[in-house]
Amino acid sequence: MIDLYEQISDDTYYAILKSLQTRSETQEFSLEKVKGELESFYKYEGLDWTGRGDVLQAQIEGSIMAFEVFIVQYEKENIVS
Repeated sequence: MIDLYEQISDDTYYAILKSLQTRSETQEFSLEKVKGELESFYKYEGLDWTGRGDVLQAQIEGSIMAFEVFIVQYEKENIVS
Protein backbone atom coordinates (compact mmCIF):
# COMPACT_ATOMS: atom_id res chain seq x y z
CA MET A 1 0.00 0.00 0.00
CA ILE A 2 1.35 3.41 -0.98
CA ASP A 3 1.63 5.94 1.81
CA LEU A 4 0.45 9.53 1.68
CA TYR A 5 3.98 10.93 1.23
CA GLU A 6 4.58 8.74 -1.85
CA GLN A 7 1.14 9.58 -3.24
CA ILE A 8 1.76 13.31 -2.97
CA SER A 9 5.20 12.95 -4.54
CA ASP A 10 3.83 10.81 -7.39
CA ASP A 11 0.88 13.12 -8.05
CA THR A 12 3.20 16.12 -8.16
CA TYR A 13 5.65 14.29 -10.44
CA TYR A 14 2.99 13.42 -13.02
CA ALA A 15 1.39 16.87 -12.93
CA ILE A 16 4.70 18.69 -13.37
CA LEU A 17 5.90 16.29 -16.08
CA LYS A 18 2.68 16.78 -18.05
CA SER A 19 3.00 20.55 -17.67
CA LEU A 20 6.59 20.50 -18.92
CA GLN A 21 5.65 18.33 -21.89
CA THR A 22 2.86 20.75 -22.79
CA ARG A 23 5.19 23.74 -22.45
CA SER A 24 7.77 22.07 -24.70
CA GLU A 25 5.28 22.17 -27.56
CA THR A 26 5.02 25.96 -27.55
CA GLN A 27 7.17 28.43 -29.47
CA GLU A 28 8.19 30.15 -26.24
CA PHE A 29 9.74 26.97 -24.83
CA SER A 30 13.32 27.22 -23.61
CA LEU A 31 15.25 24.26 -22.26
CA GLU A 32 17.61 26.67 -20.55
CA LYS A 33 14.68 28.20 -18.66
CA VAL A 34 13.55 24.73 -17.56
CA LYS A 35 17.09 23.97 -16.36
CA GLY A 36 17.07 27.27 -14.44
CA GLU A 37 13.79 26.33 -12.79
CA LEU A 38 15.29 23.00 -11.75
CA GLU A 39 18.26 24.82 -10.21
CA SER A 40 15.79 26.94 -8.24
CA PHE A 41 14.13 23.78 -6.91
CA TYR A 42 17.53 22.43 -5.85
CA LYS A 43 18.22 25.64 -3.94
CA TYR A 44 14.74 25.67 -2.42
CA GLU A 45 15.14 22.07 -1.27
CA GLY A 46 18.37 23.01 0.47
CA LEU A 47 16.78 25.87 2.38
CA ASP A 48 14.89 23.61 4.78
CA TRP A 49 16.64 24.77 7.93
CA THR A 50 13.38 25.45 9.78
CA GLY A 51 11.50 22.37 8.60
CA ARG A 52 8.76 22.59 6.04
CA GLY A 53 6.79 19.45 6.70
CA ASP A 54 6.30 16.21 4.86
CA VAL A 55 3.67 17.40 2.40
CA LEU A 56 5.72 20.26 0.98
CA GLN A 57 8.87 18.12 0.97
CA ALA A 58 7.04 15.44 -1.03
CA GLN A 59 5.90 18.08 -3.52
CA ILE A 60 9.43 19.41 -3.92
CA GLU A 61 10.86 15.94 -4.45
CA GLY A 62 8.16 15.09 -7.01
CA SER A 63 8.85 18.34 -8.83
CA ILE A 64 12.60 17.77 -8.95
CA MET A 65 12.14 14.23 -10.26
CA ALA A 66 9.82 15.48 -13.00
CA PHE A 67 12.23 18.21 -14.08
CA GLU A 68 15.17 15.80 -14.14
CA VAL A 69 13.30 13.16 -16.14
CA PHE A 70 11.89 15.73 -18.55
CA ILE A 71 15.30 17.26 -19.28
CA VAL A 72 16.89 13.87 -19.97
CA GLN A 73 14.02 12.81 -22.21
CA TYR A 74 13.92 16.13 -24.05
CA GLU A 75 17.65 16.12 -24.72
CA LYS A 76 17.55 12.50 -25.89
CA GLU A 77 14.58 13.03 -28.22
CA ASN A 78 15.88 16.33 -29.59
CA ILE A 79 19.58 15.39 -29.65
CA VAL A 80 20.56 18.29 -27.40
CA SER A 81 23.82 18.25 -25.49
